[in-house]
Amino acid sequence: MAHVRKQIRDWLKSNLTGSAAAGNRVFVRRTLPLEKNLQPSLIIAVQNERSADAAMGGTQQRTIEVRITACVKGDSEASEDMLDALGVFVEEKFADNPALGGLAETYEYQATEFAFSGDAERSFCTAAFTFAVTLFTDRGNPEASL
Repeated sequence: MAHVRKQIRDWLKSNLTGSAAAGNRVFVRRTLPLEKNLQPSLIIAVQNERSADAAMGGTQQRTIEVRITACVKGDSEASEDMLDALGVFVEEKFADNPALGGLAETYEYQATEFAFSGDAERSFCTAAFTFAVTLFTDRGNPEASL
C-alpha cells in the first residue's frame, strides 16, 4: 500500500479525468512549462500537510492542502471562461464525494488564485483551486485512512 497522500493523488487523478475541457490531460505534480500547443489541462499537487494527535491511542488528524491547477492558453475572454468551467468541474467532483472515495473525513474549499502570463505567442492562464482535506490515520500506519 502507499501513503495516504499518494492514495489521494491517485483518487483525484482518476476522478478528475474526463472533463469536457481537459479530458485525459490530468497530471500529478507535472512541472511547467507544459507542451507548446497546450490544451486545457489540470495539475494535481499536495502542497502541505499538518498533523495533530486526535486521541491518546495514536490516532492522528491530518490536514492535507490539495491544489488543483487549471491551465489554458489563449488571449480572449474564452480563456477565463474555460478556467471557470474547469473550476466548476473540480468543485463538483469534490462535492459529489466529500470523503474522496473513503480516504478522507471531509474537505473544505479554501481559495482560487488566478495568474496570467503573456510572455509567449498566447497568454498562459491558470486558476489554482486549494482544498484542505481532513483525514485520520494511526500514528504507526500512515498508509491506512481511518
